[in-house]
Amino acid sequence: MDLNTTCRKIKQLKIQGAENIATAAIEALLQVANKSKAKDKLSFILELEKAKAKLFSTRPTEPAMRNYLDYITNKAKKAKHPQTETKRLIKQVLREKKQAKKDLIKYGTKLVKKKHTVFTHCHSSTVIDILKKVKPKVHNTETRPLFQGRQTAKDLAKARIKVEHYTDAQARLALKEADIMLIGADAITYNKVYNKVGSEMLAIIAKTRKVPVYVACSLWKFDPHKEIVEERSPTEVWKAPKGVTVKNYAFEKVNFKLIKGIICEKGILRPKKFVKVARKMIN
Repeated sequence: MDLNTTCRKIKQLKIQGAENIATAAIEALLQVANKSKAKDKLSFILELEKAKAKLFSTRPTEPAMRNYLDYITNKAKKAKHPQTETKRLIKQVLREKKQAKKDLIKYGTKLVKKKHTVFTHCHSSTVIDILKKVKPKVHNTETRPLFQGRQTAKDLAKARIKVEHYTDAQARLALKEADIMLIGADAITYNKVYNKVGSEMLAIIAKTRKVPVYVACSLWKFDPHKEIVEERSPTEVWKAPKGVTVKNYAFEKVNFKLIKGIICEKGILRPKKFVKVARKMIN
């Protein structure tokens, strides 16, 4: 896909999941590099920066995309032959990203067992890939207002995994019989996990039921900056009458104290350890 198509699909949520968005953005930057007619290093760098800014503008909460694109453009600025070296680097990054995902899934399958009932919320390609390998029973929520949970249920059912699908209001019942709660993450800061709204509420319920909460995500989702919680259009929820204000936050923070571990490409880490490893890798 070209840059404009990629940006449009990310904005319209036709490309979903932080991992998928990051991959699509990296591939779009490769297209920009391949099509570049720049005559000198400065012109080429400006093209990359312009494309990066356009991709960044599609979603406010996408640190994996930001980290990868910043990494690539920073390397390009230091390159002696930026056009050739950048194209080679992007292909290398895509290969390494693919391998990191395989490693993450491997660690996830050591934690999740076939005999488990796993509770999950929203739609995470990483969580789905772990569940497809193990094939446990799954309880999942519909995830209003855009019902990403329905896509999760469809993906798992297609893989012949037994799924019980619950409305969001039934989440406590869905968690009641779960052995583990497993969610993805859109971003991880120094002391919080940012994920689909409802995640902290569900983690609190899990704690009262003594259900351990795990997050599955790449180290590249660490964000040293303050995250902006995206508030989407209220009409996604309801075209409300005059006098009614509809709130539609896309994400919320989950306190580290509620999370037992984070499954990543380096293993199953405690949240603070995840931050330490991620800071060292990304910087």
